[in-house]
Amino acid sequence: MVSFDWGLDEPAATPGVGCIAVPPADLPEVVELVGQGWSLAPEEPLWVFLPAIWPRTHRTWVADRSTRWVEHSRDGVVVERVPWSADVYAEVESDYNGLLAEAEIPPRPANRLWLLKPPSSVVSVQAVLDRLLEPTLSPDSEIVPSCNSAFVSHAHRTIHALFS
Repeated sequence: MVSFDWGLDEPAATPGVGCIAVPPADLPEVVELVGQGWSLAPEEPLWVFLPAIWPRTHRTWVADRSTRWVEHSRDGVVVERVPWSADVYAEVESDYNGLLAEAEIPPRPANRLWLLKPPSSVVSVQAVLDRLLEPTLSPDSEIVPSCNSAFVSHAHRTIHALFS
């Protein structure tokens, strides 16, 4: 049985205050934590569940006070860069929580940037992700890499084994 833990009782790693016009990776508190061995959790929809199954001792979060932009192009050239509106943020969060619901995972807390540390036996968070994807690459695999119950269960078992 997979249990999910969004760490609702966990305090933020650092007390960021006020939105600033930088992407998540460039927030000062994120830069500081990355320097201490943390990695931003991937934002791709495939990995939206990851912080909920990652061990508490190897995850933290900061308030998301970054800015994301929509780029408008003409003939392959960016002609305008516009910050996401509150509606776009809400739509993205709703889409992510819809994916989580399909996999029977509770909604994630909003406005958090998650940071993860790999287990000592693995060189990076990306290496953990690669291990999670390895079995799905076989043509015989019944595991489809998406935010679904089978993949989440596989990820939970694999991550638990890596941290044991």
